Amino acid sequence: MRPARNVGLRLGALAASVLWLTGCPSEPSDTPGEPASAEAADPSAAGDPGSTPEGPSVGTPDRLRGPAGARPVACDGSSNDPEQIALFLQGAERDLPAAIRGMESLAGAHPGSATARVKLGELLLRTRPPSAARAQRWFDRALALDAEGCALAPRDRWAALEGLALSHMMQGDYAPALGPLRRSLERWPDVPSTHYNLACALCQTGDVDGCARELGRVLAMDAPGPAFLADQRRPRAHYVRLARRDPDLAPLREDAARFEALLAR
Repeated sequence: MRPARNVGLRLGALAASVLWLTGCPSEPSDTPGEPASAEAADPSAAGDPGSTPEGPSVGTPDRLRGPAGARPVACDGSSNDPEQIALFLQGAERDLPAAIRGMESLAGAHPGSATARVKLGELLLRTRPPSAARAQRWFDRALALDAEGCALAPRDRWAALEGLALSHMMQGDYAPALGPLRRSLERWPDVPSTHYNLACALCQTGDVDGCARELGRVLAMDAPGPAFLADQRRPRAHYVRLARRDPDLAPLREDAARFEALLAR
């Protein structure tokens, strides 16, 4: 794993009182916090997708298991979301540790709720320093559930992919962030913050040309992007300011003439 780095932080509203990161992440982690549930501590106990004794059974409830001892997860095309999710998110502004504990309990009680796992990952990225390793496991599990039929709403699927990438980046491990970011852009190609995060990850994995290409796309982008991310839109000047000071883009700034030409284009 690459050494942890202190990189630039951008905050924006994601959903229901949850602040989200719209740029390369800030502080590396992990930090001791509230005790993780069985699912967060041991994904195998939580029932990551696998085969039944009779062999693979893609798309059937038998492939998904909840926490140890729970019944098989059964999803009918969408995430099984309890109403209490909104209450915990609202309470996070007052007492983040309590909201995290409550969301962990809620996720354990509802093994078919991919959404609860995304929201828990978001909350864990709000701790100081961010609990990125724990958040990474929850985002991974949410995406596995989504793939097996507990389908996330588009905004939550975007948040899970973005959160998974940022969780890796916060741990100083940039290469694993490339896959989730590219998957997100395949589905939603007009999201500047995702292109910007990809530029950061490419710079930190040695692909400076790719980094320049992605930053150029950010600065040239005038499409409105998906409607569910309307609150994430930022003017071009926002990304110019970030690019000038973001430590993750330092390899690109080493060629000052190229960098300034990119910003001016």
